[in-house]
Amino acid sequence: MRSLKLVSAAGALVLAGTLGLAACSSSDDAADTSTDAATEAAADAGNDAGFEEFNVNDSQVDQEAEGQISVNLVYFQPVDMEPAGAAGLPASQADLHLEADVSALADNTLGYGAGDFVPGLTVDYSIAPADGSGEAVEGTFMQMNASDGPHYGGNIALPDAGQYTVTITIHSPEENGWVLHTDPDTGVKGRFWTEPIELTWDWDYTPMEW
Repeated sequence: MRSLKLVSAAGALVLAGTLGLAACSSSDDAADTSTDAATEAAADAGNDAGFEEFNVNDSQVDQEAEGQISVNLVYFQPVDMEPAGAAGLPASQADLHLEADVSALADNTLGYGAGDFVPGLTVDYSIAPADGSGEAVEGTFMQMNASDGPHYGGNIALPDAGQYTVTITIHSPEENGWVLHTDPDTGVKGRFWTEPIELTWDWDYTPMEW
């Protein structure tokens, strides 16, 4: 009789363990399903954003500089920004929003994570007719956040189609008071560039009906 009770007890433990594993499996499956659904929802939200970014030049994407940063130049529809007094040209007066995406290279030596946005820069732009005629559209980008992250950019008035040369000048973060650790334990091996970085793009520009 004692033997039968032991067998019954052992059987109950096995059954309880099986049910517990099944519950865990069911919970994990539900979590996976929930994660997949969230991912799909985020993707759908991105697809429904209502705008598309265009490279200024598809053959000049992700230009690298100083072995430290990568710069891509894109444009899309003019956007509203705030605070209004510091946001530059309002969307109603602009033809496009020009954006410089400045990110850290994977093997940079300045302490940035691979692909991270590089903050603290002064980024100037010049959009000049490629044939040298006419005046350039010039200014300084603002640092700003969008739904896809931080970048340098601004609304631009550029009503005339044509061939343009876009020049982006990137000043050292040191000019804006950014400092680097240099001690043996926490310091970085690299140093900021001492002269402004200048990058150019050829732009076959056609005004868009947004």
